[in-house]
Amino acid sequence: MNIFVSAITVLTALIGAVTTLLASLHTSHHENYGDKFKALQQERDNLLEDYENERKRRIEIEEKYEKLKKKLENTK
Repeated sequence: MNIFVSAITVLTALIGAVTTLLASLHTSHHENYGDKFKALQQERDNLLEDYENERKRRIEIEEKYEKLKKKLENTK
Protein backbone atom coordinates (compact mmCIF):
# COMPACT_ATOMS: atom_id res chain seq x y z
CA MET A 1 0.00 0.00 0.00
CA ASN A 2 2.89 2.34 0.81
CA ILE A 3 4.40 1.83 -2.67
CA PHE A 4 1.00 2.61 -4.25
CA VAL A 5 0.70 5.93 -2.37
CA SER A 6 4.29 6.84 -3.28
CA ALA A 7 3.65 6.05 -6.94
CA ILE A 8 0.52 8.24 -6.97
CA THR A 9 2.45 11.08 -5.27
CA VAL A 10 5.30 10.88 -7.80
CA LEU A 11 2.84 10.67 -10.71
CA THR A 12 0.92 13.70 -9.40
CA ALA A 13 4.14 15.69 -8.98
CA LEU A 14 5.23 14.73 -12.50
CA ILE A 15 1.88 15.79 -13.99
CA GLY A 16 2.09 19.08 -12.06
CA ALA A 17 5.62 19.74 -13.33
CA VAL A 18 4.65 19.03 -16.95
CA THR A 19 1.55 21.21 -16.64
CA THR A 20 3.60 24.07 -15.18
CA LEU A 21 6.19 23.74 -17.95
CA LEU A 22 3.52 23.83 -20.66
CA ALA A 23 1.79 26.80 -19.05
CA SER A 24 5.03 28.78 -18.85
CA LEU A 25 5.88 28.02 -22.48
CA HIS A 26 2.43 28.86 -23.77
CA THR A 27 2.68 32.19 -25.62
CA SER A 28 -0.52 32.49 -27.62
CA HIS A 29 -2.02 34.92 -25.11
CA HIS A 30 1.12 36.90 -24.52
CA GLU A 31 1.18 40.29 -26.15
CA ASN A 32 4.15 41.96 -27.72
CA TYR A 33 5.25 44.20 -24.87
CA GLY A 34 8.03 45.76 -26.92
CA ASP A 35 5.49 47.45 -29.19
CA LYS A 36 3.46 48.65 -26.23
CA PHE A 37 6.60 50.00 -24.58
CA LYS A 38 7.56 51.90 -27.74
CA ALA A 39 4.03 53.33 -28.01
CA LEU A 40 4.17 54.51 -24.41
CA GLN A 41 7.57 56.11 -24.99
CA GLN A 42 6.21 57.90 -28.07
CA GLU A 43 3.20 59.11 -26.07
CA ARG A 44 5.55 60.33 -23.32
CA ASP A 45 7.66 62.20 -25.85
CA ASN A 46 4.56 63.80 -27.37
CA LEU A 47 3.33 64.90 -23.95
CA LEU A 48 6.76 66.34 -23.13
CA GLU A 49 6.76 68.29 -26.38
CA ASP A 50 3.24 69.61 -25.69
CA TYR A 51 4.31 70.62 -22.18
CA GLU A 52 7.35 72.48 -23.49
CA ASN A 53 5.24 74.30 -26.09
CA GLU A 54 2.68 75.33 -23.46
CA ARG A 55 5.47 76.44 -21.14
CA LYS A 56 6.97 78.66 -23.84
CA ARG A 57 3.55 80.15 -24.58
CA ARG A 58 2.96 80.82 -20.89
CA ILE A 59 6.34 82.55 -20.54
CA GLU A 60 5.64 84.72 -23.60
CA ILE A 61 2.21 85.68 -22.25
CA GLU A 62 3.69 86.51 -18.84
CA GLU A 63 6.30 88.74 -20.48
CA LYS A 64 3.61 90.53 -22.51
CA TYR A 65 1.55 90.94 -19.35
CA GLU A 66 4.49 92.47 -17.49
CA LYS A 67 5.14 94.90 -20.36
CA LEU A 68 1.49 95.94 -20.47
CA LYS A 69 1.42 96.27 -16.69
CA LYS A 70 4.46 98.58 -16.76
CA LYS A 71 2.91 100.58 -19.58
CA LEU A 72 -0.29 100.98 -17.59
CA GLU A 73 1.64 102.10 -14.49
CA ASN A 74 3.49 104.69 -16.55
CA THR A 75 0.25 106.20 -17.87
CA LYS A 76 -1.13 106.88 -14.39
